[in-house]
Amino acid sequence: MTPGNIETLIMIIGLLAMSGLGLIGLKIFVTAWIKRKEIAAGGDAAGLAEAVEALRADTYERLEHLAGEVSELQERVDFAERMLTKGSFGPHKLESGKDEA
Repeated sequence: MTPGNIETLIMIIGLLAMSGLGLIGLKIFVTAWIKRKEIAAGGDAAGLAEAVEALRADTYERLEHLAGEVSELQERVDFAERMLTKGSFGPHKLESGKDEA
């Protein structure tokens, strides 16, 4: 193959890929447009309300779980700070512990 043929082949492949992506984008756009029309006509309003409520409940549950984890981590940080402040934990204690063993 000559360089001219390779460039032509690359251009054809690029055009095919771009047209494929364009078709996928068009499908997504048309699907969203149809859904919006259905919702505007009141066809799927109940299902949408249920989905929103389910997402809200799931989000609230996850938020409470994360709040619990943050609280636990804060307790651990506070404990580590107290230990470092007392001097019962740190590099000098670790080294002295090795020497005694």
